[in-house]
Amino acid sequence: MAPKAFKTVHDVARAAGVSVATISRVLNQHPNVSAKTRERVLALIQQSGFRPNAIARRLAHGRTGLLCFLLSNRDIIHSFHSRVLKGVEDYCQQQHQQVIFTTFDYGPDDAMPADTLPRIVREYRAIDGVLVAGTNYPNLLRYFAEADLPYVLFGNNLVTGGLALPRKFAVCFDERAGAREAVEFLAELGHRHITFVGDLSHPWYQRREQGYRDAMESRGLRPASLDIRGDSDCTELGRRAVPLLLRQYPRTTAILAQDDETACGVLENLEKVGLRVPRDISLMGYDDISEIRYLKPALTTVRVPKARIGWQMAESLVARVAGKPVRLPVLLATELVIRDSCARPASRS
Repeated sequence: MAPKAFKTVHDVARAAGVSVATISRVLNQHPNVSAKTRERVLALIQQSGFRPNAIARRLAHGRTGLLCFLLSNRDIIHSFHSRVLKGVEDYCQQQHQQVIFTTFDYGPDDAMPADTLPRIVREYRAIDGVLVAGTNYPNLLRYFAEADLPYVLFGNNLVTGGLALPRKFAVCFDERAGAREAVEFLAELGHRHITFVGDLSHPWYQRREQGYRDAMESRGLRPASLDIRGDSDCTELGRRAVPLLLRQYPRTTAILAQDDETACGVLENLEKVGLRVPRDISLMGYDDISEIRYLKPALTTVRVPKARIGWQMAESLVARVAGKPVRLPVLLATELVIRDSCARPASRS
């Protein structure tokens, strides 16, 4: 006869003739359990096919092993955040944690009553903590703090009204340093007329532009930033930039785009006006998203360690939940990826 299926840890404890606390110690490989008891409990669990759910795990030892990846104010999961999520999943798989994905739209001035949040978050006893990504504002973080719900933030997209990166419970990458390295590379090739193209209404692009500006000024070069607003489609923004750039900064020999998608739009319209990359003009992106592998020429860019960001976020959150010391914020370095879209400057009339 097939063994009776157990629905709860209490069922297992009753059948084994031990306490729920003992079941918890067995599940968590605690040493203070006799070998005989451990074998009996594990045999019962294996025979019945019992799998402790999140609520049972919390009742047994105060944690569920379930994290929530909350993507805020984004219509879709962009390839950037999909790579961050992949890093989270890789860590969770290795550490026998689980992660659930959900989205949330809100504004900087919205009140944060619990009933506006996704159900998995507001019923936070079902999860151990939240990995916060997307575009976020301080009001959500205040809510988590007041609710005593552990979180770790992807800090580069926190909007605070300034350029400073968050200093608490955040994993970030050094946007300014990445842009500085990009400009240094172009300058070493001999470029003196380097234009930054982006939408400077966003603090993350402002930081990249500031890194560009730092490097230009340190070399005695005049910054030339093309600030284009009013388009959420970065590829379209790049297309719109080309005629403006040729009119406002006709001596440009190299372009640093705010991100790879913008660089794709720039490349498309440069070709339409008869300018070849990199023969006539050099072009650099930022982020190193997977889609650019199909570009010709292959795009030189600044690689953001997206999967590493996700891994670090998950690792830090699990440590916070366990009450272990955590060094936050974490600031990760970018990497210059040299491909085929940059060359020494050509003479252009």
